[in-house]
Amino acid sequence: MSRATLERALPADERLLVDSSALIAHLQGNEPASPAATVVIDDLVRSGRNPCVVSMVTVMEVLVRPLRRSLVAYQHVLDFLAHHPHLRAQPIDLAVAQEAAGIRAAFNLPTPDSLVVATGIVCQVARLVTNDQRWKAALRPLGSRVEVVQLGDHLPW
Repeated sequence: MSRATLERALPADERLLVDSSALIAHLQGNEPASPAATVVIDDLVRSGRNPCVVSMVTVMEVLVRPLRRSLVAYQHVLDFLAHHPHLRAQPIDLAVAQEAAGIRAAFNLPTPDSLVVATGIVCQVARLVTNDQRWKAALRPLGSRVEVVQLGDHLPW
């Protein structure tokens, strides 16, 4: 497995949704999946090869740890979320809530996960990028609407 397999799993010009686990792996930089997450965010998304959407649930989740550490760390992550090229934080609106309710009812995913997945579906992403191993199996039935790309499948570097 390698960067090449990750790039093949994320074809150029396809919109991505990056979930909390993958974004945290990128921001912290000290997890086994951090190199893969960094390629996604710093190379594929930043360049515009793969535009990216993140849910407001993800925004909230990635801000918690920096907020506990310091105002400087919090501001750094907030600036990243607000200004990273080709990365857009998508609000939770009625369409996302409706889709999330359907996902929760059908697959019994926790509410936060349902909202994240629904954000991707409403934004018509092609791939959900995650570091959460549960998502691949849990979301298999959604394969015709969106594909789950698990960073761990492309390790080690």
